[in-house]
Amino acid sequence: MDAQRPPSLSSRQLAAPETVMVRPLLLKPQWMNGLSERLLVSHYVNNYGGALRRLNAIRARLAAVDWTRAPVFEINGLKREELIAADSVILHEIYFESLGGKGNDPPTGHEEPPDGLAHALERDFGSVAAWRAEFSAMAKALAGGSGWAILAWSERLGRLINHWAADHAHGLAGAVPILALDMYEHAYHLDFGAKAAAYVDQAMANLNWERIGARYRRAIGEETAEDELFLPFGAPPQEEARISAEELKASLARDDDRRPFLLDLCLSRDLPRRTDMLAGATMRAPAALPRWVEQLPRNRPIAVYCVCGFQISGTSVTELRRRGYDARAVVGGITAWHAIGGATVPMDTSTYEDAS
Repeated sequence: MDAQRPPSLSSRQLAAPETVMVRPLLLKPQWMNGLSERLLVSHYVNNYGGALRRLNAIRARLAAVDWTRAPVFEINGLKREELIAADSVILHEIYFESLGGKGNDPPTGHEEPPDGLAHALERDFGSVAAWRAEFSAMAKALAGGSGWAILAWSERLGRLINHWAADHAHGLAGAVPILALDMYEHAYHLDFGAKAAAYVDQAMANLNWERIGARYRRAIGEETAEDELFLPFGAPPQEEARISAEELKASLARDDDRRPFLLDLCLSRDLPRRTDMLAGATMRAPAALPRWVEQLPRNRPIAVYCVCGFQISGTSVTELRRRGYDARAVVGGITAWHAIGGATVPMDTSTYEDAS
């Protein structure tokens, strides 16, 4: 599982061997092309997050198994469920990382694969258009059922291949998925009802070919230096300026002077998108930083989060560190915190001071 992590994030992602770390959303859910924020966030938190939490619970149970005495039905059940949950986690991560615009720019629906991947699609399918027609038709054929449509690189077959997966545990042996389209009903029902074909067309108009191309280059063994593609736009590039949701959860369990101070940053226009916050956090307007910065503690680490961990928290952490504060941005923001099942309380804006 850990070997599947993208060319990204942080060595801190490898925590205890039984723990699989959450990946942040790289798309801006409020800016997508015909896919609603409600749909995307629900899918990420409840379905991807649910699979992640389930996988970690299974792995914790497996770590306690006495393999010499456990009944075979327990071994079979746990290992089957581990495979299903692990594949669900991995395919959901590839799905979400394959969607979205670039930086502050929402997807236009007109992007095309980068040259290297385009040439490979032409070689293996005749043209990019022919690949697109086959992949879309394969996905639409899953309507009324469930499963995944996957574009993968097969070293054994020496080519890219579209393959259908009836559930999380069906995949082409030895192949490396570079694009996965979720065809379970939870991926589209909130926006499209039973119109799965309309969802497929809309999802295909939201592909982030830059990240898909990076996955392809990795799959064929090319050396790349594209870690920033797999970090939320605007997140601090320095590892020491970031903290994962799991690390934050562990840090908040402490009861000493190293327990982090929680700073919740939110633009005034985004307040209607919010309903909750981390217990004990102080909510501030990022543009008003000069007014509240001196109220922050200098003798404690500061964990800064926003909705999804993009430039709102990233830019502020950079400024706080410049001013000498021990500040780190929560990777993935409160959305990643929700995905790992972190506890929250109702939003409190009593400390919020708009910059206007």
